[in-house]
Amino acid sequence: MTKRPSHLHSTTASLAVALASVAIAAASPASAQAQSQAAAADTTAVAPGEIVVTATRRAESLSKVPQSVTALSQTSLDQRGIKDMSGIVRQTPGIQFDPSGFGNQNNIAIRGVSSTVGAATTGVYIDDTPIQSRQVGYSTTNAFPAVFDLQRVEVLRGPQGTLFGAGSEGGTVRFITGQPSLTDTRIYARGEASSTQGGAMSGEFGVSGTMPLITDKLGLSASIWFRRDGGWVDRKNGNPALANAPLLKDVNTAETQVGRFALRWTPVEGLEITPSLFYQRRTARDSDNYWETLSDPKNGQYISGQPQATPDNDRFYLPALAISYDFGSVQLISNTSYYVRDQHAEIDYSTLWPAVFGGASFIDPAYRATALMRNDQRTFTQEARLQSTDRNARLTWVLGAFYAKSVQHFRENVVDPDFGSIFGGIPPEVIFGVPLVDGQYSLAGSGRGADEQLAGFAEGTFAITPQLKITAGLRVSHTKFEGASVFDGPVSGLQLQLPQQVTENPITPKVSVNWQATPDVLVYATAAKGYRIGGTNAPVPLSVCGADLNGFGFSNVPQTYKSDSLWSYEGGVKGRVSRAISFAGSVFLVDWKDIQQNVYLQHCGAQFTANLGKARSKGFDLQVTAKLAEGLTLDGTVGYTNATLTQNVAGGALATAGDHLETHPWTATIGGNYEVPINDEATVYLRGDYQYKSRGKQTTVTDPLTNAYDPGAIRTPQLSFASLRLGWRKGPADVSLFVDNLTNNRSRVSRQIEVSGVGSYRSITLRPRTFGLTVLLRQ
Repeated sequence: MTKRPSHLHSTTASLAVALASVAIAAASPASAQAQSQAAAADTTAVAPGEIVVTATRRAESLSKVPQSVTALSQTSLDQRGIKDMSGIVRQTPGIQFDPSGFGNQNNIAIRGVSSTVGAATTGVYIDDTPIQSRQVGYSTTNAFPAVFDLQRVEVLRGPQGTLFGAGSEGGTVRFITGQPSLTDTRIYARGEASSTQGGAMSGEFGVSGTMPLITDKLGLSASIWFRRDGGWVDRKNGNPALANAPLLKDVNTAETQVGRFALRWTPVEGLEITPSLFYQRRTARDSDNYWETLSDPKNGQYISGQPQATPDNDRFYLPALAISYDFGSVQLISNTSYYVRDQHAEIDYSTLWPAVFGGASFIDPAYRATALMRNDQRTFTQEARLQSTDRNARLTWVLGAFYAKSVQHFRENVVDPDFGSIFGGIPPEVIFGVPLVDGQYSLAGSGRGADEQLAGFAEGTFAITPQLKITAGLRVSHTKFEGASVFDGPVSGLQLQLPQQVTENPITPKVSVNWQATPDVLVYATAAKGYRIGGTNAPVPLSVCGADLNGFGFSNVPQTYKSDSLWSYEGGVKGRVSRAISFAGSVFLVDWKDIQQNVYLQHCGAQFTANLGKARSKGFDLQVTAKLAEGLTLDGTVGYTNATLTQNVAGGALATAGDHLETHPWTATIGGNYEVPINDEATVYLRGDYQYKSRGKQTTVTDPLTNAYDPGAIRTPQLSFASLRLGWRKGPADVSLFVDNLTNNRSRVSRQIEVSGVGSYRSITLRPRTFGLTVLLRQ
């Protein structure tokens, strides 16, 4: 791989410096006064318990929402230097976000509810459009929008099945974009340059703006953003026969491009029409994995031994049309969207196939096997809802209908013309009875999965007294999934899955009681059900996989698996103590049954999904912000999640009761912000943040009683992450220096091995210590 020319690094830094100069020059006394007023208004808006959210599909203060929600405004995101989903997770209790090791794919869990198979357990929304993906073919996971030009991010913990439907079984993450203004012209720009210890330079630049085209009638909002994340992992062919193989530096560089365009039109009073387009493309040049046998993390040396790169390209665009009409006491809201996602990657199987079939990671130094992976997703969504508008009415309600059809295709072709060399040159048709497909593919597969949902939902809140309210909601859905696939080649044999369907009619109720104990304190209790749609399985060759199937208690692979579901019980309290302290805390209990679980047949390399086992997750989360003195604010969170299987799975072969789901039981954060005015126009500030995750407990992989047990596996390590930012703010300009991963923590966030006992473990760690400069302009 060719390194990026060094002159591009200096170009990125120059861009940030140029933006700083423009921002400083723009900071006239008049603009400073206007910006000071805007900042004051924004501080009020984003004060803990005061930010306005739409978690209940209506705008209301976060302190009045009777459920566990974390909301971060654009200002809060900037203060903490958050650029992506991993940064959001660091500020949110009860949520995990772990890389899978392939490109830009990650697995998300809320309160221990997560899965690497079947439909998503966490809903991911851009405004009112769901964009989560189903596991179809090659490790499809969710795409998460980059954090730029967002009004706020909302993380809703607990099932959201009543208002958000399937896919929000464990919770929902919502990325809320800014809307065009009909009266004001605003500009937001951000530039950054940074250097990673032992790695490459990084940089970004983005600008967004909104302006009225026709005052009070037509407004425009547009943004564009580019970011380059420099790599820090090197790669060298790890074959012992190639001791002098070249070392390629900083191979895991990634680039992200984001653009958004929206119009807001009010042709008549009460009617708003907002067409929009969101575009994002992320290109990862190689995996973040490093090989433990080749690396020395203590000295900042991270090396992958893969002979080839693992590039991953993920692109999506989302056109949407939002229409709202205010009838006075009732508002009609419609959202129509079409989500288009295309993902393709190249995965290096040059060490996988030899490990699976030959018991060693390397054979002939010239051997190469490349898996060409493609996934695409097309999702049409239409939602319409009526809702009351009088917040002070005794009964407030929302009534809606939802339709979505999501079609995903996958393709996996392993280019492997020398596959027979694994067996000493014996042709694969002699060993497996099946030749290479088209003379070059050891595995060739493709398939299709189609989810379709039609649902009606209603939720109402009735005030028994001005302080005591009860909320009840219900969603009735008709869901259908159809799957089909075909695989061929010596690795799999010919496996043809004719189109199969799973049709279900899930019902997801919710009931909540909340009591406004004082004007500043809300107490609530909620019970809610969540679910995710079932699916279909491709067959496996019984002649090869029969023994493994019998070991798990199966005579054959089930053609379908059904939805799994859970009940969540939550109690919480949120509010303020005077105006100095705000808090929100909850305790929860989640019972999950018929869990869609992956069954891996290790001796034949096949896998399938089945409804197996039950789990219980229990714990609490707490968020507190305190203003200790003028200009000094502290905020912190703490969360505990104890998620365990409550029964043996497949007779104990797959899992045993008491095995933990993949979580860090304890998570905690603490942050502080101190601001000091240096004159009437300028302020100096210092922001620090620290995150802690405790060591994981025993899982099926570390449990010696299961078939998944790996003697070399370790429990999920303890992890910590610290950041510090020193800045200067004057008028519309904000310039700051920062350091991320202040202590240069090297804890593993992911660890895997291709075949237990063969080769090296592959790990992913936090980005090493990074120093940088950020320039913001808000006008």
